[in-house]
Amino acid sequence: MRHTIARVAHLLGTVHFLRGRGEEAVAGVLGFRMPEADPSWVELGNAWELRVGRAIPASWSLREHLAERWVRFHSLPDSKRDADTEEEERMLLDRHHHVLAALRGSSDEVVVVLLRWDGQGRFRASREFRRLSRIWSFWRTFVDETTADDEDEAITASAFVRRLPATRAALDPWFRRAADDADVFVITNDAVDWVYAPYDGGADVITPTAEARDALSDRYSAWRSPRPDGL
Repeated sequence: MRHTIARVAHLLGTVHFLRGRGEEAVAGVLGFRMPEADPSWVELGNAWELRVGRAIPASWSLREHLAERWVRFHSLPDSKRDADTEEEERMLLDRHHHVLAALRGSSDEVVVVLLRWDGQGRFRASREFRRLSRIWSFWRTFVDETTADDEDEAITASAFVRRLPATRAALDPWFRRAADDADVFVITNDAVDWVYAPYDGGADVITPTAEARDALSDRYSAWRSPRPDGL
């Protein structure tokens, strides 16, 4: 009986292996294979590990892991989240650009890191992943510890990157998407000296040092939350 069970287990293992190889072959033929990490972004990965560590490129994770360098700014007065008028939309965009300009200094280019959780199969990439990989570089995969369930099984998040000019024409559409809670992304530089993480209500900012955090907080104190926890 023991030998029979072992044979069945071996057979099932072989079937699983062959099925996986078959899926991989089909995916390769059809061009649906998950994109390979772009080697030109290796240095960004090294800088991320050095400056940010375990945090993923999302506001809640950065805030949790880097509290000593974190500060939040609101997009609108009185912690209002949605812009109802053209004047409020201009204010929302202006605040993003003011804080980002203080972070990037004289640099006229930024790095945008876009996260995606949907459609990541073992071999087969979703239609969305394939569309993104035509424009963006697939950078790396993160383990999103904040999504761990009762069995501590965290979800992986795939990060795509690209450089954009630090202009209103290039960045305003992204700030609007953040305001609509349509995307999770951050803006940084190649050295990851700072991280700017917009959300639907403002932005969570990671500064180079705690001293820089305090200076930025004082500079835009009117845009801070009155709450003791800064949220």
